[in-house]
Amino acid sequence: MMMWSHKLRGFRKGFTPEGEYNHRLNPLDADLGSEILGSHDYDIKKPLVSAAETDYQMVDVYEVLDPKQRRLSDYYKSLEDDGSYESLHPEFFAPDHILLLDGIVQSTRYGDAPYHESIVHPAMIAHPNPKRVAVIGGGEGATVREILKHSTLEKVVMIEIDEGVVNLSTKYLPEWQDCSSIAHHDGCAEWCFDDERADLRVEDALAYFNDNFGSVAEVDLQDQFDVLIMDCLDPNDDHPFAKVLYTDDGYVTSLYDALTEDGILVAQVGEAVNSRSPSDENGSFENRSTMIKMLDAIGFKR
Repeated sequence: MMMWSHKLRGFRKGFTPEGEYNHRLNPLDADLGSEILGSHDYDIKKPLVSAAETDYQMVDVYEVLDPKQRRLSDYYKSLEDDGSYESLHPEFFAPDHILLLDGIVQSTRYGDAPYHESIVHPAMIAHPNPKRVAVIGGGEGATVREILKHSTLEKVVMIEIDEGVVNLSTKYLPEWQDCSSIAHHDGCAEWCFDDERADLRVEDALAYFNDNFGSVAEVDLQDQFDVLIMDCLDPNDDHPFAKVLYTDDGYVTSLYDALTEDGILVAQVGEAVNSRSPSDENGSFENRSTMIKMLDAIGFKR
């Protein structure tokens, strides 16, 4: 309660240049405040990274154990060397690790596999021979990890503007970049970005694709990608960069030109609708609706 009173009640100035309070600019009014700091139900709640400032955003990493998901006694038992099921499989009973960017949950230990496997493997399997892959965003490294599991791969280029997120993830979320189980080629490495097939580029993805595949670029067919994965902001995120990522005509066209003739684009486009959701055009997913129309107009096939 003291955290809430101090952070959210009487000290709100400074989140906008004009001094007017805007809750969207306060990370403590987002998931960080409501799901982490504001929750008193966790058996474990430990900050691994607290309000670390990169050049672009604020990063938090929390270790939490929710009693509704896992029992504290099972976790303690998993730390013992007694031959019990828990001690033999500690990965099933460990606390969750949660990565937040500007207060918004981006990735979790127990959501890692469901999200990153589904955003990578369907496209990699659907393509007849994926050799070159690009990732837009993907700062924690788990998307690259899943791509590197494919033996046909020759090169994966990850374009991430925020090197700070990559470095913090390496230190505090090592499982996301752990490629020690991959051993099907000579250039593999324990850490994913040390794999000879991985090419991490710390730069603006919009500039990268516009410069290399835009309308005035001389496109080298050998530089095109078989699979292109957008693992970045949700289209409904209240961030100017999100709008550009999903609605800029020149940028979206450059994605089309960056793909080979049978190339595949994978876009992370936010939550699925339900029967009570408004149409995308009239709700918070207007950017998603705009992008889908643009993809159809440019020539993408669904």
